[in-house]
Amino acid sequence: MYGNSTQRRNNVDPYLTQKVMSASPEQLIAYIYDAAITGCAREDRSRAMRAVQELINALNFDNIEIARNFLNLYRYILDQIGKGEFNEAKQLLTEFKSIWTQAMKVQ
Repeated sequence: MYGNSTQRRNNVDPYLTQKVMSASPEQLIAYIYDAAITGCAREDRSRAMRAVQELINALNFDNIEIARNFLNLYRYILDQIGKGEFNEAKQLLTEFKSIWTQAMKVQ
């Protein structure tokens, strides 16, 4: 049990760590979308659901109407992932990431 945790920490990619640590908040959201999309592509329910939950956690409720709409969309995606409908979830996440990167001018 402890060996796996220690081993994972020791195998952390320093390039990836630097990439995440130097990313803007907008870039971090794009990375989370990537993790969710990858989770769906690999049919890794746990990874995909954790990433979508992070997207939910990142919602800004200062604009309650927009945040609620995204919350409902993310809940739908979580439901699809839970049902094993990875292709639909991946398609929606890919569209959302594209819109996000264009709107935020993220590379």
